[in-house]
Amino acid sequence: MHTQITCPNCGTPYTAEVHQMIDAQRTPQLKQQLLQGQLNLAICPQCGAGGQITTLLAYHDLENELFMIYIPQELNVDEAQREEAIGKITRELTESLPPEQRKYYLFQPQIILSMKTFMEKVLETEGITPEMIARQEKQMELLQTLAKADKDGRDHLIEERIDEIDETFFAMLQSFIDAAAQMQDTDQLIKLTNLRAKLMMDTPIGREMEKRQIALHQFSQEAKEKGLSPQLLFQHVMANREDEGVVEALVTAGVGALQYEFFSLLSLEIEKAELAGNTTDVEALTALREKLLAFYEQMQNAQQQVMAEAMATLDAILAAPDREQALIEQLQQGRIGEEFMAVLMARLSEAQQKDDGAETEGLMEIYTRLQAMSEQQLPPEIQFINDLLQTDSAEAQEQMLNDNEALVTSDMVDLLNRLVGQTDEAGQEELSGRLQSIKTQIEARVG
Repeated sequence: MHTQITCPNCGTPYTAEVHQMIDAQRTPQLKQQLLQGQLNLAICPQCGAGGQITTLLAYHDLENELFMIYIPQELNVDEAQREEAIGKITRELTESLPPEQRKYYLFQPQIILSMKTFMEKVLETEGITPEMIARQEKQMELLQTLAKADKDGRDHLIEERIDEIDETFFAMLQSFIDAAAQMQDTDQLIKLTNLRAKLMMDTPIGREMEKRQIALHQFSQEAKEKGLSPQLLFQHVMANREDEGVVEALVTAGVGALQYEFFSLLSLEIEKAELAGNTTDVEALTALREKLLAFYEQMQNAQQQVMAEAMATLDAILAAPDREQALIEQLQQGRIGEEFMAVLMARLSEAQQKDDGAETEGLMEIYTRLQAMSEQQLPPEIQFINDLLQTDSAEAQEQMLNDNEALVTSDMVDLLNRLVGQTDEAGQEELSGRLQSIKTQIEARVG
């Protein structure tokens, strides 16, 4: 949208473009403008004065399942205005996505009150931690200079600052290329693509990345044709075992196949080398097995840590004198996500089975408050499903289905299928069963 601005320096009125939604996949050029500090920038055409426009800003990244909304404190919005704005943005985003992309995280956006935090979360999706931001700024300057430099200047810069050209640099370069393609800037696209090709050939990290990409492509193609399995991952790891970087990339890409059977195959290979008296292979394969076991354990620990943090968040809310305020604070800090909901539902189920009235009451209070907070942000389909879930009577559910025939569609069946799958993965068996029951009723009506 456009907004009318009067320059505070010289009084000149002018129009500036303002964006309130960035979608990492659908509007990569806006993401690039954000990273370059050029988004929502208002510059007076008369005197050149200006700066960033203070506005609410939403960010969605489907690949990283990240949805957050930055609400500047300078806007001085009250609670009602804030909730209305959040609900409006959430509805607009979910309604713009195809049904299969409407996942649970969309209905609980992270509320961010600091632009610094907002930027750090965006940068983290690019593999850039807060500690790396200073280095990233230098890399951004280098990239912009290389994109404009002539051949001699470019060669000199690459040689002089080769230590700054790493995987993060290539990720930034790729985002520039994607933005140029999206904006159909052919000249810039050609320059950046040629720069990437040169860097792939002339830098150590570029050559390593190219080798890794070839190996990953071959693995990916076979996985698509034959299906991902421990045997397939083992074959590709063995074929590339002398290149640690490639092995790490393969294992990361095929992490679902890093199972007992994979390690059994690797142990069998070690036994073969022992029988053949090949000490070098025994030592190398044993070291590889130990490293991959450590990687597997690290993955398991990371998952356990995530769940432990969700449990700690839940305990903190339960212990708070004002649970509603505690819940709001945790939402604003981005600590209420799928893992939290999985822990909440598991604890609630356990409390109900133990007939622990006090625990059940506290957990139900949190669940109910979460439902109430998110209710106005939810699309009609999700609201309707929530209403059905909260209704225990079969007759009442039947009446609700009769009263909401417009929502009883094949799209609703597809949505319920996805929700059943998500709750299954989260281990929420009871909730999954109730969703399945609702789906069966709607399927019978849809035919």
